[in-house]
Amino acid sequence: MMIDTMGVILTATDNGEMGELTRVRSVAAIPFAGRYRLIDFVLSNMVNGGIVNVGVVTDYNYQSLMDHLGSGKPWGLARKKYGLKFLPPFDNTRVDADERLSMLTGILHYLKRSPQKYVVVADCNNVCNMPFDKVVEYHKERGAELTVVYTESNEGDRFISVDDQGNVIGVTDKVKGKKANRTVGYYVFTKDILVNVLERCQLHGKKDFYRDVLGSYLNRSKVAGYRFDGYLRTIVDTDSYYEISMDLMDTEVRKTLFFGEDRILTKVKDKCPTRYLFNADVQNSMIADGCEIDGTVKNSILFRGVRVAKGAVVENSIVMQDTVISENVRLSCCIIDKDCVILNNRELVGQPDFPVVVGKRRRI
Repeated sequence: MMIDTMGVILTATDNGEMGELTRVRSVAAIPFAGRYRLIDFVLSNMVNGGIVNVGVVTDYNYQSLMDHLGSGKPWGLARKKYGLKFLPPFDNTRVDADERLSMLTGILHYLKRSPQKYVVVADCNNVCNMPFDKVVEYHKERGAELTVVYTESNEGDRFISVDDQGNVIGVTDKVKGKKANRTVGYYVFTKDILVNVLERCQLHGKKDFYRDVLGSYLNRSKVAGYRFDGYLRTIVDTDSYYEISMDLMDTEVRKTLFFGEDRILTKVKDKCPTRYLFNADVQNSMIADGCEIDGTVKNSILFRGVRVAKGAVVENSIVMQDTVISENVRLSCCIIDKDCVILNNRELVGQPDFPVVVGKRRRI
């Protein structure tokens, strides 16, 4: 247990590219992998790393997120001391500031009154299994005031330069077609220094997290880079959500995420096992509990309570909780949100790089 470290999860990372998936929920509450929400990954990483004081900073459409997390009991955070706390936005005056900076300055009261020496600040839209205790220990060993987690990638738009000693020496631009050190939205700060930096940002009207907060550290402090070489993907839009979900069809990816030394925890629901009826044909798919299948399912993810009727074909698709796929329906490269009904003989066909998305509670 890391008593000297607290965690802060930033849930407002929607850039408007998630479409129907964030129409009724925040990015953190997007369902993923049959039984999880996106926040389960970062929250489990904190808990597996021994962090027991976790604040979840909310901004918009956070009712489903609160319903999912509840008291934090599935993660061992329903505690008399510390535990899980929801932090609604208190700083609504800085509408021109970016989300990260606005949310952090809005919880200065929470940071100040928490006794921990270090704080892990993390975005909610990464899919990975990376306990944070190793990152915090690295931060302490290096004597850094800020540690930035990065991975080698040609995706994303925020890259850093790291010298041979593991120090972050600057911010770089993306080089097309080449891999670089991409920041993943995970940071370890020495808390008192972070509070001072945020108060200066407030005082001087600073607006950009990367330029004004990270830039301030790069100019004045020792910044370390922690390289993570495991599986880590970031969901930024509908296409990346579909692509990363389809990664789970790879056995090695599933083992890395869900069957390592540390488990990804989620809210437990008591459902009966899935029923496979006489005509069921299921191949290389993730099927949650409570489903009823009498059709064909290939290379797909079915959440709890999905029903696939006789003659229906679901392939390369994601079907969320309690959706009904009627007889003789064909779905290919689709994302079907919760509580939808796809009527008899309908055909929805997308492409791997342009999936069809059906919003929550739709009837097609």
